[in-house]
Amino acid sequence: MTKTNSSISHFAIIFILILEIRTQLSDESEFFVDRSKTGLTHVPKGLSLNTTILDISQNYISELRTSDIISLSKLKILIISHNRIQYLDMSVFRFNQELEYLDLSHNKLEKISCHPTLNLKHKEPLFNAFDALPICQELGNMSQLEFLGLSATQLQKSSMLPIAYLHISKVLLVLGDTYGEKEDPESLRDLNTQSLHIVFPTRNEFHFILDVSVSTAVSLELSNIKCVLDDNGCSSFQNVVSKLQKNSRLSNLTLNNIETTWNSFFMILQLVWHTNINYFSISNVKLQGRVDFREFDYSGTSLKALSIHQVVNDVFSLPQDYIYEILSNMNIQHLTVSAAHMVHMVCPSQISPLLYLNFSNNLLTDMVFKNCANLANLKTLSLQMNQLKELANIVHMTKEMKSLQQLDVSQNSLKYDESEGNCPWTRSLLSLNMSSNILTDSVFRCLPPRVKVLDLHNNRIRSIPKDVTSLETLQELNVASNSLAHLPGCGTFGSLSILIIDYNSVSNPSADFFQSCQKIRSLRAGNNPFQCTCELRDFIQSVGQVSGEVVEGWPDSYKCDYPESYKGTPLKDFHVSQLSCN
Repeated sequence: MTKTNSSISHFAIIFILILEIRTQLSDESEFFVDRSKTGLTHVPKGLSLNTTILDISQNYISELRTSDIISLSKLKILIISHNRIQYLDMSVFRFNQELEYLDLSHNKLEKISCHPTLNLKHKEPLFNAFDALPICQELGNMSQLEFLGLSATQLQKSSMLPIAYLHISKVLLVLGDTYGEKEDPESLRDLNTQSLHIVFPTRNEFHFILDVSVSTAVSLELSNIKCVLDDNGCSSFQNVVSKLQKNSRLSNLTLNNIETTWNSFFMILQLVWHTNINYFSISNVKLQGRVDFREFDYSGTSLKALSIHQVVNDVFSLPQDYIYEILSNMNIQHLTVSAAHMVHMVCPSQISPLLYLNFSNNLLTDMVFKNCANLANLKTLSLQMNQLKELANIVHMTKEMKSLQQLDVSQNSLKYDESEGNCPWTRSLLSLNMSSNILTDSVFRCLPPRVKVLDLHNNRIRSIPKDVTSLETLQELNVASNSLAHLPGCGTFGSLSILIIDYNSVSNPSADFFQSCQKIRSLRAGNNPFQCTCELRDFIQSVGQVSGEVVEGWPDSYKCDYPESYKGTPLKDFHVSQLSCN
């Protein structure tokens, strides 16, 4: 794992835990104290006694004493990563009985002295200077421990014994640069965890000697796999697979930060194809070398989902059709290939079992899957962030997808020309996302007849034509961030219950809206340039007659834009006499 990726990973975990705890607390800022990046050399004095989350990361603190935090009896999360601590006696936390999360990563720790009375759920002394794993006898008594992050230059079975009887949800193990020289292959055999993440040294060729065959892990994640010297399937990874086959519980395998050859990449896919793995995810891949034509054996797989994300290719001349054929003919239910610079995809050679297909963030054009009748089982398709331009081609693409229910073609350059004629969408389509394109008013004359959820936000729509085909099944419509001047009535949308129309050009919304749209249970129409004149009074009055939960963002997002004397005034505070209006 690179320094950047490790930071992203470990800050993501911090954020999720902080968010979870903060939802249970008051919104008062004194609970969350952020003193990171402030040049501290000691823990700051005078912190609020109510402090629950303390972030003093990225400073120059070299010592942590009991007197620094003895008054923080409510402290639950302490983030002290990226400092200069070399030694830590865990007894300094003996008065912080609420402490659940401790992040000591990226310090200079060489030794930790444990304390038996801590209630930690998350302990993370990663990326420090330990020779052996920092596991002491007292750690074995922390039955509430849910996450444990460890790093060391060597791994021995004896080091893991104190925690052998703990049921830890996730263990993150970062191996030092000398990994492979002093390791005990059986050092992880007694580990009791559902999720194991092993980070290998970035500079070394991938070498796997650890035995996880009797691990209780349901999920295994391996980061930093460099296998460029062996172009015949990466023998070290074959060693991994042979060990994984002995663990019948393992169903999720994730590989991060891979540098290998094209031949080894396909061999890795082939090896995993014939294991008990159900969910296989590969991300941040750098490929090089030639591609040899080999038949891919799809038989006898347990795989249900494959995800390949962020692929960089160092080879300019590749047999692309061969690569695309391997992917399109995969006999699994869920396939994701995103951010892979993919320019095309061929139709499967026979009826595909695919139910979910995600090809987002590639270079696909709207010729993809043209006249393809073999995706008849497909229910969800994402072509977000590609090079799609003509909506008519997308419409014809779906015609053969008889089961398609959800389609995402957002963040493209789609436009619609009415001269193209009819729009024979597949009748199965229920949810359509065409946001962030260059569509205009005419798109309302080319919509799936049974669509229930329609997202058209961030386009170039100025009005909704009155002669559009009735969309009686439409329940949710998002037309935010366009140039609409009026709230639409519901004569055309008889079932509409959710309307999102904020950030448009609505200045005088009709007071008849709620009368016309009686099934509306959520209206988001704030951040529009409302003209606070006599004509607006009836709309304001009608808002007051519906439930406060119906009009989202009221009153804060609904403010006068004109005339200048009322600019910034909330609509609820706009009052004008009947006499002046007459």
